[in-house]
Amino acid sequence: MRARTAARPAWDSTPHRRRRPGVALVLALLLLLPALAATALRVLAPTDDTGAMLASFVPYGLPLYVVALLLLLVALVRARRQAPVAVLALVVAALTALHVSWIAPFFVPDHRPVVGPSFTVLAQNVHLGLADTDRIAEVAQGADVVVLSETNRTFLTRLQTPAWDARFPYAVGALHGPPSDTTIFSRFPLTDASTLKNSLATQWLMTLEVPGRSPVRFLGVHPCNPYCGGGSFARDHAALEAAVRANLSQPLVVAGDLNAIDDHAPLQRLRADGMRSATELVGAGWLPTYPADRAFPPLLPIDHVLVDDQLTATSLRTVRVPGSDHLGLLATIAGTD
Repeated sequence: MRARTAARPAWDSTPHRRRRPGVALVLALLLLLPALAATALRVLAPTDDTGAMLASFVPYGLPLYVVALLLLLVALVRARRQAPVAVLALVVAALTALHVSWIAPFFVPDHRPVVGPSFTVLAQNVHLGLADTDRIAEVAQGADVVVLSETNRTFLTRLQTPAWDARFPYAVGALHGPPSDTTIFSRFPLTDASTLKNSLATQWLMTLEVPGRSPVRFLGVHPCNPYCGGGSFARDHAALEAAVRANLSQPLVVAGDLNAIDDHAPLQRLRADGMRSATELVGAGWLPTYPADRAFPPLLPIDHVLVDDQLTATSLRTVRVPGSDHLGLLATIAGTD
């Protein structure tokens, strides 16, 4: 008895090929690894030095999720078993929406009602005194208060010309005072100035007397970055947070190089305490300021002007100063109902 042989397909038939998700699925899975790490860093919000360094890149989880989601949709079309890929795509879509919810408020103006006179704050890191003082003097013509980070005696000697001192007769941490790596200049009186305790970097708390309005408590700050090591990032930010909480009964401004993005734990806590970024209040969107001296655009928004709910921001723009590795921020602040 002859064994049956399988029927051969006709010569003009199209062979059935099993659909595979293939490269698109593999690439999506690879992108999801750092994206999920970004989500975890945002939710867990570590304050140790290494964790804070990694958390600096949390916002870049969003484009990773978007690309991964597009690749999963391609894989879904090609997959023979679509259910597992569809479930994964839905999870990634939800995580994408979560990241969008974190950044979306910065693109929507707050429209708080404005009451009383306004004043303008310039916050600029001068890169260990290497920034161009002529350019700073030019930009400062549009400011009432100037917060400079990483100043030194040589830089201040170049900056504090008779014309500068005439425009800004009030100063904290200036050339004629004790050495300081944060210096605040003002057209209006600055009183009750003191440094924050338990802070490696020099951070100042004072009262700003703006004509025509109630006194404003003002913090000119530059907490340590995670590269300082030894837990200084967490300690300096803890000193800043304590100062903020102790001064929320009056209108309050925090300005300077905070060495932290909005997704870092310290800024999340300041937001929970009622502080809002001028970037968010004016709807300026994604506004990275560092590094500003490279061939590529700035990557991290670590310079900030923050206000409490008694104040608002009516305008905000970045400024570029040769010699500095940060963009500066020029923000107009006013009272609100």
